[in-house]
Amino acid sequence: MKIKVRNRLLMTKGVIAARREAGQADHYSWVWVLPLRSGEFRVAAIEVPKDLIDNDECFFEDDMTRPYVKIVDSVDDVDHAVREAGVDPETLDAPWYSDFPL
Repeated sequence: MKIKVRNRLLMTKGVIAARREAGQADHYSWVWVLPLRSGEFRVAAIEVPKDLIDNDECFFEDDMTRPYVKIVDSVDDVDHAVREAGVDPETLDAPWYSDFPL
């Protein structure tokens, strides 16, 4: 991952995200990384129906699917988990660069 993205995770404890190929044609998908209070990192892929995003509708937990979720111990393990989820770690950035909806 890029240094600025690594710094976002470690210094500001901010979320990072990247678009990924959705498993369903009528869904959009992202991988996001969330720093946890424990010092670990949650790496998750989510898929959301396109119509909810395109129509700017509110959606909830039940509207999303999570084809991948993993907790990793350190920032050094994030790249591997992100690859497992189907994304190149170099594409990770602040959520607004990938239109991450959460």
